[in-house]
Amino acid sequence: MIEILRKMFEANPEKSRIVIKGKCSDCGREATIDITPTSGGFGLQGGALFKCSADGYLVKCPDCYQVNPIIHDIYKPQNTNVSLLDKVSEEGPDSVLE
Repeated sequence: MIEILRKMFEANPEKSRIVIKGKCSDCGREATIDITPTSGGFGLQGGALFKCSADGYLVKCPDCYQVNPIIHDIYKPQNTNVSLLDKVSEEGPDSVLE
């Protein structure tokens, strides 16, 4: 996960943050994750991202993550998968991916 986030920011050095919007893989509510580079890696606020396939990621809202920080059946096809790298280069300085 760290590698994909690093690539997103390296490919778009003008971006100071990236916002990812998606549906929580547990409850289905909208979740907005604000990602910023930090001195130690990356800061994520508003939820969690989990890699679920070679090009897909799952979003988990903060409430569901607090109850259960584990994703079960991560390779099971779901309609909540988010593809990150395909969209980030199309967005502006503060990208919002949906």
